[in-house]
Amino acid sequence: MTAHPSSLFTAAQREQFTRFPALDERILSRYYLLDAADLRLVRERRRDFNKLGFAVQLTVLRHLGRGLRSGETPPEAVLAYLAEQLRVDSACYTQYATREPTRREHFAALCQWLGYVELSRRQGAELRDWLVPLAVVTDQPFPLMSALMDEVRRRHLLVPRFSVLERLVRSARVRADQHTYGVLNLPLKGDLAERVDDLLVPQGEEAVSRFAWLARPVGAPKPKHLLTLLDKLAFVRTFPVQSNLQAFLPQSRLEHLAEEARRLSASHLADFEPWRRRATLMARLLDLSETLTDAVLDMHDRVMVSLLREGERAAAEIFGQQGPPLVEQFGTFKSVCAAVIAAREQGADPYQAIEAVVNWQQLVETVREKEVVSAEQLDPLHHAMKGYAKVRSYAPRLLAAFTFHAEGKAVPVVEALNLLREMYAANKRTLPEHVPIGFVRQKWAGQVFKGGEIDRRAYELCVLDELRLALRAGDVWVTGSRKYKDLDAYLLPQGTWQKRLPELSLDLPETFDAFWTATEPRLTEQLREVADLLARGELSSVSVQRGRLRIGKVTRAVPDEVEPLGRRLSARLPRVKITDLLLEVNAWTHFTGAFLNLHSGKEVERHDHLLTAILADGLNLGLTKMAEASPDPGMTARRLMYLADWFVRPDTDSD
Repeated sequence: MTAHPSSLFTAAQREQFTRFPALDERILSRYYLLDAADLRLVRERRRDFNKLGFAVQLTVLRHLGRGLRSGETPPEAVLAYLAEQLRVDSACYTQYATREPTRREHFAALCQWLGYVELSRRQGAELRDWLVPLAVVTDQPFPLMSALMDEVRRRHLLVPRFSVLERLVRSARVRADQHTYGVLNLPLKGDLAERVDDLLVPQGEEAVSRFAWLARPVGAPKPKHLLTLLDKLAFVRTFPVQSNLQAFLPQSRLEHLAEEARRLSASHLADFEPWRRRATLMARLLDLSETLTDAVLDMHDRVMVSLLREGERAAAEIFGQQGPPLVEQFGTFKSVCAAVIAAREQGADPYQAIEAVVNWQQLVETVREKEVVSAEQLDPLHHAMKGYAKVRSYAPRLLAAFTFHAEGKAVPVVEALNLLREMYAANKRTLPEHVPIGFVRQKWAGQVFKGGEIDRRAYELCVLDELRLALRAGDVWVTGSRKYKDLDAYLLPQGTWQKRLPELSLDLPETFDAFWTATEPRLTEQLREVADLLARGELSSVSVQRGRLRIGKVTRAVPDEVEPLGRRLSARLPRVKITDLLLEVNAWTHFTGAFLNLHSGKEVERHDHLLTAILADGLNLGLTKMAEASPDPGMTARRLMYLADWFVRPDTDSD
């Protein structure tokens, strides 16, 4: 089913909001259980059908915020549940349903008693204004309508016609768009608005627009490609992307606009109204600022890993070539040492003992011959140092582009990064007398510390290697990054947290010290209990052997005889194709209604084609192979690519 061209909702969605909802025991007990006051009010009616009809209107008004429409009959479960409480026959409701004047009179009395009023123009405007902040967060009509209807009921307003509510949703979306576009256009002062428009057209001798250039992939992890990423990031930062603009808009709205810009071509964006076009491009630039930041840091990680792997391969190759002679030398020296030890223990002549295992002349030649291979040549980092020039080609710009932060053990790393940034900026070739070294790992110590001094090149590579490790661990975070941002950024702001804390009822201590004071005695007691059970050997499959805790295999809780039975039961179940299963589940839930076109917001026409695209993504089969496997001639690879581009994305998957 599809929506009317002027409607925000499909016919199925409209029906979902207007029909009587599905009922279960919880809903019946929540909305259709009559309390003592309800029963007194209902029993003021004399006839059974009036009592039952009045009770139906009372409970439906509380549940749905509206009265029964002309010709609408409540579900049988409602009639049976209310009739049981009133001790009347549910079949008598048919008499009440035909008495329209009585129904209207009862409904008016109930509205007055419960405080329900019809929606006025002023209240409609208030509801629209209330809905705008939600529409800024998401422009999806379905959740907006759900929130609006809940708010209408909360305010004890009679739910109006669906078309009235749809107009409110539409108006709120328009105002949310205007608000979003206004905020994103706010920093475009002077010539910035014109510069944003110029992103869509090639400038001067350029073959493509800057908009297309920014979207192009740069290629494999190499220093020159990393420099290209830094060029793109520097260009993006010529726009106001490092302002606090994102604090005034929800991240979901910015992501939606950025995703729309990413999927549309420059010519499509050029057709937008200037207000909307510039806002969409600004959202894309904000997204690119974080995306390129992460891409630069990720590529630095890969370049460093590649450098270290090359060093490992070079060291392994040398050992493969020189290893056998080296092993032979070690074997000779080991035999000599063993003979000397044995001679001393037995009081024998050590020289005779040596000559008993190796010819003296051979031993002399072995000692005096040229060193087979030096220890340094077997160190992978010695070979990795040969790639210093590659890293040095981009390191100054890398450190100049970002601000690094850390706490605790990673602070010396950030201090070293700041030191290198200052050295690069001043074009200094020597390290100062005192530099941070607390982070230098054992594997780097042999390269960094040589002859009582610090090797500058090795120190730089060590710092940059430690940077990638600290970023991976989350010990260092970067301003303007999405992937490597401060972990506290994932939490609620402190002010919001303090306001919401009383609502959450977590019943937790405010500080860790208070928590530990309460927890430590209980934990100590439990550990003591476990230790006693271990000492008595009463823990199943757990023991202490030679000072180490040994945990044996867990015994199966299910008897072996159950497995053949399970196979027989499984064989009796019918084989169902996953495509048929998806279609059946969609018929129950209509979950494909959440997959709306990114640009138009409309639902897909062929749900079976959309399910095929979703299935291809879930199976990692690929769209081309899925199209080739489909017997439907209309399900081409291009058709599936279109659906994957415009309908399948993270926000629709989560819906």
